[in-house]
Amino acid sequence: MADVLTESRRSVAARWRERLLQGSRHGQRHWATRTVYYAACREVAEAEGRVGKRVLDVSGGSTSTLYTVVGPRARHSLAAAYDKELPECFGRVDALTELARETVVWTFWSYRDSWLQMMESGPAGRMAAAEGLVLAVADFAADHPGLLRATGLEPPVCAVEDLMAVFGHRATARDVFCLLQNVIIDASRGLHVPAEVVLDGVRPALEARIAVVERTSEPLSTLADAVVGVLSARLAVPQKLAAADLLEAAAEALRRTIRTEERERDNGPRAA
Repeated sequence: MADVLTESRRSVAARWRERLLQGSRHGQRHWATRTVYYAACREVAEAEGRVGKRVLDVSGGSTSTLYTVVGPRARHSLAAAYDKELPECFGRVDALTELARETVVWTFWSYRDSWLQMMESGPAGRMAAAEGLVLAVADFAADHPGLLRATGLEPPVCAVEDLMAVFGHRATARDVFCLLQNVIIDASRGLHVPAEVVLDGVRPALEARIAVVERTSEPLSTLADAVVGVLSARLAVPQKLAAADLLEAAAEALRRTIRTEERERDNGPRAA
């Protein structure tokens, strides 16, 4: 699970948040401004199930400031951080809806932190990670149905990114988006459905996906952990260059082996 945990801690959303929280004083002031808008957006969305210009009244902000925070040209927005990596299922939206999306991520973050802590200290394995993330999303949806209604019951983009890491690179953003949206729909019906019951509803889908990942990735798990260890280590530049040379040499040797195996499969092995 080291690869999943490390990938989640280095996700686009995690790095975006860290840059603003732990960056320059200007970045920290900008984050403080964002949180004022987030708090106002959550207050309005949870009261009305939608967002509108009343967010500006509650926040005490202006349209121009809002656009510097989440507008289409905002340099520090979460959408800008994802850039071309933003899953297509989210798409581009107006500034107020983008603010609601970021507010969803901001509000979900404490649930995400609890999930990461569970992965560090709880049962190991991809299935446990997937179940834990589903429970986190279900608890979040039960606690904040109005906020989620403001974005059409979209899952937090960071949760989609995290579950894709758990499922491996074969998972599509659309499939993960739909799975988590179903979790949100079930958990936010207002019927006080326990998160464990919501999890039971999607467990077969989780088991099917995890089985595929484990069949295809088991031989590579040691290699993946080693590579992730190199990427996350604090290495000096000469050590990084040496590691890059080693990985490139290994990759080229593997490609030569593949070409030889393909040639022998097509033409038969060479005579001794």
